[in-house]
Amino acid sequence: MMLGIASMLAWVALFSAGLLVDSKPYRDALAKQDVTVHNLVLAALLYTPTSVALLSMLAGLMGGCSSLMYDHEDLEEQVKSAEKEGNQQLVRRLTLRLSYLSESPFSSMLRGFLVYLAIISGILLAISNPFEVTSADQFIRLAGLFSVIAFVMGYDPTRFEDLIDTLSSLSHKAAGKK
Repeated sequence: MMLGIASMLAWVALFSAGLLVDSKPYRDALAKQDVTVHNLVLAALLYTPTSVALLSMLAGLMGGCSSLMYDHEDLEEQVKSAEKEGNQQLVRRLTLRLSYLSESPFSSMLRGFLVYLAIISGILLAISNPFEVTSADQFIRLAGLFSVIAFVMGYDPTRFEDLIDTLSSLSHKAAGKK
């Protein structure tokens, strides 16, 4: 629980810093060969792409810490019930969910970073230089999107799969009505 609280406070601090402090002076100093620990750390913490990467990792860590607080008894009962019914597909799904809810928060943090890599690679494929000029609005949108997805993936990736399945079925229903 303490790790979750610490990661939440770190997320808020990093989000606030990324929103309020411009990284350009520190990046410019690095470009002019003024490489100091101060400039390097502040550029890394404040520049939108690297700040969002760190926020994604913290969000995944928070999700992992949150999942450890989930009461697993209900899910274990569902597994037993599915086993009695002989529904092996549901047993596998619930067992997978149980393993995600019981894993180390650091595994969840790595999944949060994977979310960052997946989304940022898509952005970089679609837009040639998305971070040439950064704004507070861009930072808020990116940090929010990445953090929500990273938190969910850190908490329980099967929930994200459920969302995708639901959206897919709604899309198929809407396409069938037209």
